[in-house]
Amino acid sequence: MFYEATTLASATAILATCLRDKYRVDPAPLYAEAGVPLGPPATPQTRYPLASIRQLWNLAREATDDPAIGLEAGKFAKPMHYYAFGYSWLASATLLDGMERLTRYIQVVSTASVELSLTRGRGNFALAARFPDKATAPPKEGIDFGMTSLLALCDYVAEKEIRPVRVELTCPATVHPDAYRAALRAPVEFNAEIGKMHFSEECLTAPLPHATPDIARATDAIVEQYIETLDPRKVASQVKRLLVDLLPAGKVDQDLVSRRLNRSASTLQRQLQDEGVSYRDVLDSTRRRLAESYLKDRKYSHAQIAFLVGFSDQSNFSRAFKRWTSMSPKQFQDSVQN
Repeated sequence: MFYEATTLASATAILATCLRDKYRVDPAPLYAEAGVPLGPPATPQTRYPLASIRQLWNLAREATDDPAIGLEAGKFAKPMHYYAFGYSWLASATLLDGMERLTRYIQVVSTASVELSLTRGRGNFALAARFPDKATAPPKEGIDFGMTSLLALCDYVAEKEIRPVRVELTCPATVHPDAYRAALRAPVEFNAEIGKMHFSEECLTAPLPHATPDIARATDAIVEQYIETLDPRKVASQVKRLLVDLLPAGKVDQDLVSRRLNRSASTLQRQLQDEGVSYRDVLDSTRRRLAESYLKDRKYSHAQIAFLVGFSDQSNFSRAFKRWTSMSPKQFQDSVQN
């Protein structure tokens, strides 16, 4: 199934501001050559093709003669550039809460080939980025931009400078190492197998000054609805929506889901495979999303949540949740504040 990756249009305004304010470069001819409109997008949901964004980064790098321009541009990012996700970020209870949203909602920013994960270690959390399909992955400048824009968003909501404990990069140390160390505000290790930014647990779990849980949950719903419109895996989306209704009754059988969608189990399996997922993938992601939401609300016991997400007992739910998040349900609940 062909699918063209896109990037949220408002994010391109960040690069334009950087070109003007940092480099004193007129962005208009660069945007025109790349076929990217300059100025406010028609709507907050407007998106541009990744191919055009890739060309825009190339032109910007050439115009400024700065291979580290992505690092510089990210410093201009603000939550308001990122549609409803930005407002969820603003209302998050902690930076950990915000980063968990980022791992779930990265498609709002870009549907390029990127997988984000957040794992807990001893006294720290690691935010990792993988790019499974190099052909549709963001350009290097876009990846650099992502790292410094994340720090800019952290600074914005925390109202102070946030520094990682350390950063691991997959690129060699010959690629402007000093620029990386200065922009990322942390010791940097190169030639890593997977790119990671490590943050202390104390930093990520400290309460944010403007946390508004009700607004965060409301904007989360807007983000999730928006992502559904971007999802090229239409059959997977149908399965997710159906599972939300069926899980509290423990009805997670693939045959039942197939019948409800008016197709055979083999047809459903083939269609999901065509979209690069399995029924188990969709079931696990749906259960995880619902479980995290219920745990954050704190309205239900862990036994009740196990039932609501389709597990027959709490122990099976706890084992599955730890497999998904590297945390027990209690650890996850303790790490977020409502």
